[in-house]
Amino acid sequence: MKIAVVGIGAVGSIIARELKRTEHEVTLFGRTERSGFTVYENGESTLYPYKIENIDTHGGFQFDVVFMATKATALKGLSRKIPELCHSRTEVILCQNGMGYDKWFKNSIPAVVYISGQKHEDMIEHFQDSRLIIDSQNHEYLDALIEDLKITDLEIMKAGNFEQLRYEKLLINLGINTLTGLSQNTAKIFDKHNVAELTKRLLDEGMAIINRDGEIVEAGFREKALEIYRGYNREMGTSMYYDITAGRTTEFEFIQQYLHDRKEDLDTPALDICTVLLDAYEYERKQR
Repeated sequence: MKIAVVGIGAVGSIIARELKRTEHEVTLFGRTERSGFTVYENGESTLYPYKIENIDTHGGFQFDVVFMATKATALKGLSRKIPELCHSRTEVILCQNGMGYDKWFKNSIPAVVYISGQKHEDMIEHFQDSRLIIDSQNHEYLDALIEDLKITDLEIMKAGNFEQLRYEKLLINLGINTLTGLSQNTAKIFDKHNVAELTKRLLDEGMAIINRDGEIVEAGFREKALEIYRGYNREMGTSMYYDITAGRTTEFEFIQQYLHDRKEDLDTPALDICTVLLDAYEYERKQR
């Protein structure tokens, strides 16, 4: 099987490392050509000398499975390039935060991603988890790969309640990305009572939008999300935190804005304010 990983950052590096442990032919793509990447975890740094090719100079080789592990903000541009990597049956696994980009890729398989890490220039700090969750449908190539990955630390799970799990991850991102991004602080802010209370309101509003036409996410999920936040490494940030502190574009279009665009007549004051503030950040960033 021929496999490609596009984007060797906090998520893609972990996926790539585990895929390289299989007997499949695995090619790595980034924005520039590199000779490898370093992962820091459990107090140790390990160099993985796997060649990373420049996706813009790719010669047209086609793959059976393509893992898209870039940020969601890069997907629209890449959607014009990825068909060159695909044959008619290629399965494209989307490993991003948020929702709203599935239609940009043929044979796309969205994944709920539980891989937490941060990229520091040429080093990736891996905090926790190596798990992808996908739908329960049959997939020609991916199903075979799931079996082969059992010798690795990367787990790809199939779930019959995938829609629910995907919306739950969207809500987790809504809470933690919003508060860490806007405060420019790490997961330790959830130890503050007023932050937890604001997060509860934000989660309740997000759940009301998701459940407006019928219950998808159970009411008790709010407390589950807060427990997840409290269980994170206190110095761990989020993609939105790292993007805002570095002055980069964020994925708010696919998280906060995605939900806000679907609120219709619902009253969502916390989401309204957070979306406006994040939109203002993007506006100011583009003016620089």
